[in-house]
Amino acid sequence: MGNILQLLAALFVFVLVLVATYYVTKWIAKTGALQPYTRNIQVIETYKVAPNKYIQLIRIGEKYYSIGVTKDNITFLSEVEETQLNLDPIKETVPVDSFKEVWNRVSKTIKDKQKKQ
Repeated sequence: MGNILQLLAALFVFVLVLVATYYVTKWIAKTGALQPYTRNIQVIETYKVAPNKYIQLIRIGEKYYSIGVTKDNITFLSEVEETQLNLDPIKETVPVDSFKEVWNRVSKTIKDKQKKQ
C-alpha cells in the first residue's frame, strides 16, 4: 500500500511541475520577461520566407529598416520610410469556437455520414 501512495505522490508532483511549467512559459512569452526592455530598438513585424529565413521590419530610433534574418546571418535590405508603412494594430478576425461547438459539428458530420451509408 505504501508503494502505491508513493507512486501516486510522484505522479501528482510530476503533473504539478508540468502544469506550472506550461503556465510559466506562457507568462514569459506574453510579457517578454527574458528580453530586456529597450526604448530605441523594436521588431515591428516578421515575415517567414522559408524555414529559418525571415524578413523583419525593425525600428531603431525614429527610422525603420528591413533586414533578412537566417540561422547564421543578418542582412541589411533597405531603409523604409514611415509613410510607406501601415502601423495600425491588426484586428483579430479569426472566430474562436469553443470545444463544445467544434465537437457538435464533428459529431453531426459523423452522424450524417453514417445515415447515408
